[in-house]
Amino acid sequence: MGRAPRILLLAAIVAAGWVGGVSAADLSIGFVGDLAGVGANMAQDQLDGFKLGIKHLGGRFGGNEFSLSVADGQHDAKLTRQAVERMQQNERLEILLVSLDPDHIAPLLPVAVAGRTLMISLNSPPPNLAGKDCSPSFFSLAGLTETMHELGGQYLQQRGYKSLVVAGPNSAAAHAATQALRRGFKGQITEVTSRHGEMDFSGDLRAIRRTAPDAVYLLHTGGMAVNFIRQSAEAQGKERFPLFGPPGMLDQTVLAASGPAALGMGSVGFWSEDADSPTSRRMQTDFEADYGRPASSYAAIGYDAAMLLDAALRVADKKNIGEESLRTALRRAEFASTRGNVRFDTNQFPIQTYVMRQVVQDGRDRMVNEQHGVFLKDVRDGHAGECPMRWSVEPPPKG
Repeated sequence: MGRAPRILLLAAIVAAGWVGGVSAADLSIGFVGDLAGVGANMAQDQLDGFKLGIKHLGGRFGGNEFSLSVADGQHDAKLTRQAVERMQQNERLEILLVSLDPDHIAPLLPVAVAGRTLMISLNSPPPNLAGKDCSPSFFSLAGLTETMHELGGQYLQQRGYKSLVVAGPNSAAAHAATQALRRGFKGQITEVTSRHGEMDFSGDLRAIRRTAPDAVYLLHTGGMAVNFIRQSAEAQGKERFPLFGPPGMLDQTVLAASGPAALGMGSVGFWSEDADSPTSRRMQTDFEADYGRPASSYAAIGYDAAMLLDAALRVADKKNIGEESLRTALRRAEFASTRGNVRFDTNQFPIQTYVMRQVVQDGRDRMVNEQHGVFLKDVRDGHAGECPMRWSVEPPPKG
């Protein structure tokens, strides 16, 4: 059987008020994500969060009917491009939501530009798209992973730590993450790396004990993260070193599999399960009711994408919904975000608030991230000044 892209057209779903067909829809939206294989939970949560947002909006965006096409990118850049081109051929594609490997995001941008389609990335893209290679056709709702690593370093610096071990895979992404961490943390950093797929961390843990750091910053993901967390708890007992990591690593799949071994782990992120806003509480309650699993930060971003499109289309010119009209409306949109006040910077990346988080056990004996206060408000990434786009950013809302 050939490796043709698997495309699921979500149309004419009456319960959600969605319509199919170019003639019936005012707006055409595509979603392409890596919905199978490693990291599929991220794209699936984002898609399901988006669908929940549609449900809460009564099946329309700003009163507009729409069609939605969904494609599995399969972690393959060529197949992903083919899927998007097919969407554009089938109908005029105004909006493309992407949840892909970072290296597969940039190659889609020329396709979007050629088809006059606006891309909205739901996960972190390569940093150059926030800076010198920014584009009027590209928006990011998640921001940059490197920003969260840098803020994590600042947080650990403020905690008074003098030395860190960074435990992660021997990969270019992990080394880039360590460099971002160094921009925030000025103390000593020692890297302890493992080959991809390693599940026995006894040697790494011995090396860490010899180093005797003040804390460990964990860059492993998925099953590797789970094994490291559990083995470190077993090896160290009550004397274990403090564990921290990026917020994306401490998602519901890792926390559920790690169990009590993850208690006390810290991170700095833009959302937590106890986010104190009506939008977030409603999203979480209904997400679990509809999908049978807790909402994650990925689901929160997907839900935010729906709220963003609704807010933008309420102010866009309904008689002439086109690229420029949508771009301006997205830039200016004030929407009910699960993360509080979120607005776009001049590079069309988010300006948002980050909170300190710690893993605790909730009333249902689940491991969740609990916020421990605001770390920084109105954070910009470090690349907006490199972006040649110039437009006036809306001031932060009062209050």
